[in-house]
Amino acid sequence: MKAQIFSHRQLIGKTDLQVGDESMGGIFGEFIPSEFYYENIQKSVWKFWETNNPDYEKWNSLRLNIQLENGVFLFPQGGYTIDDLKESPDEKKRIDIIGIDHKIMKDFLLTNPPRPFVEVPWNELQIEQKVAFEDELKKELGINNKSFFDFFHKPLKHPLTDVEFSAFCHDQTNDDVLFAIKNTDSDKSFALVHLTWTAQKEKEGYPDTTFYTDFDEFKYLKMYPDKADWEY
Repeated sequence: MKAQIFSHRQLIGKTDLQVGDESMGGIFGEFIPSEFYYENIQKSVWKFWETNNPDYEKWNSLRLNIQLENGVFLFPQGGYTIDDLKESPDEKKRIDIIGIDHKIMKDFLLTNPPRPFVEVPWNELQIEQKVAFEDELKKELGINNKSFFDFFHKPLKHPLTDVEFSAFCHDQTNDDVLFAIKNTDSDKSFALVHLTWTAQKEKEGYPDTTFYTDFDEFKYLKMYPDKADWEY
């Protein structure tokens, strides 16, 4: 399936993905860079491969995202690598992705032609929206923004505070956003969050969050009823 690759809000390349090791959730494709990649990202990729002990913190700071042509943003457990060696500038470049959820792979990567994944009033995301939703959730959770008063009163942690998350789709009628999550302490793979857009840490228990085991559970319990209400 065709896909676009972003670093933060910038398009850095395109690819046509195919399944590699299905048991490991592995997919790959030839990486076709954009000019922005050559001007701003390539040196970081070269530096990543210069050592046997790569700096994953710097690598993750590139904030890579891959969006399939049907609008799905992937959220791999194992992350991304781009094969682009400084010593071999003429070789084809490649992107590898490890740890794609098997159900996501089956539903969205192994279907031809690709099918839509949301129903109105739910919408797929543009990269600018995805980044904005994730940044806002971090602010409302107080991630990287601890208060001085937290030293005296330790508030209860929100269930998403120590969980990696990736915006997946949103409800155009309100501020509900569905996030894919990585949570080793739970079998839940998605969290529906009602963002408040205060751009600051919310009081205990907020933002309001509902968890779903997988995307199917979200569809049947939330998206399809929302569609019925929309069309009524």
